[in-house]
Amino acid sequence: MTNRGSLALVLTLCWVAAACQPTVEDSAADFSSDSPPEVIADSLIGLWIDALGGMDTYHQFQSASYTITTIIYDTLSGRIRRMRPRYVWIKKSPQGQLTRVERWEGNDFIAQGFTGQDHWATMNDQALSAGDKDWDEVRYVTGDLFYWPGLPYKLRDDGVFLHYRGLSPRPGVRMRTDPTAPAETEPPNGYHAIGVTFGEDVGDHQDAWQYFFKPGESFPTEVTYVEEGKESINRVIWGETEMTGALDYPIVARRNWITESGKRTKALVVSDFVVNPEISQSMFERPTTK
Repeated sequence: MTNRGSLALVLTLCWVAAACQPTVEDSAADFSSDSPPEVIADSLIGLWIDALGGMDTYHQFQSASYTITTIIYDTLSGRIRRMRPRYVWIKKSPQGQLTRVERWEGNDFIAQGFTGQDHWATMNDQALSAGDKDWDEVRYVTGDLFYWPGLPYKLRDDGVFLHYRGLSPRPGVRMRTDPTAPAETEPPNGYHAIGVTFGEDVGDHQDAWQYFFKPGESFPTEVTYVEEGKESINRVIWGETEMTGALDYPIVARRNWITESGKRTKALVVSDFVVNPEISQSMFERPTTK
């Protein structure tokens, strides 16, 4: 499993299929009160996977290209302060999970890649090295860009541990983009909370995650995480899941980062997602630099 870092996606697309948010019967009702927590956690994740076509969907998924746009918001006015698109290619291979990402920062063109064994970065076709920010962040960034499109399937990877933590309230208040709209009713007993931790040899960072499922729904409503070595909680509101390509592959088109008081700070928006394009292996190899 690759990096789960901050965990890192509004451009409207014409997707192959409309957004789907299937519901299921309250999964906790399927278990007695003495059911092992790991059984309940695995079953809740299983319902999420089943709602998206099962693990076979991910087995058929081999590559993708997409654009991911980071949007930074002013928390006082709610207005957009900055937008930054990145152009991404990912591919499964015998060498591992391959990723390439390109972006512009002003007049500088930055490319980063992970070959399955090592990583590289260039700025304006000149090689970067340790100590350069864009080189130091490659493994974290490329891991995220492969990991996010792999959810929820990657929660079944070896070295991923699921912990059912019972019915729990979400932290803080719910984000409301329309202040005139009535607040959504919270479940009286809270949300199903699933903690996710990782083995020592899985990924580069031991971030701690928690997924909140509203009873009766198969998709998470919110995801929180605490980065390794830190105490502050990052809140991520799950947006619509779009089904695209011949596989009807599920993509979360938007994720919103919010404060505990419900103010949006950042969004990650995915667009132009192409499933299983032909991508040359050379795309991911360390380029010849000037």
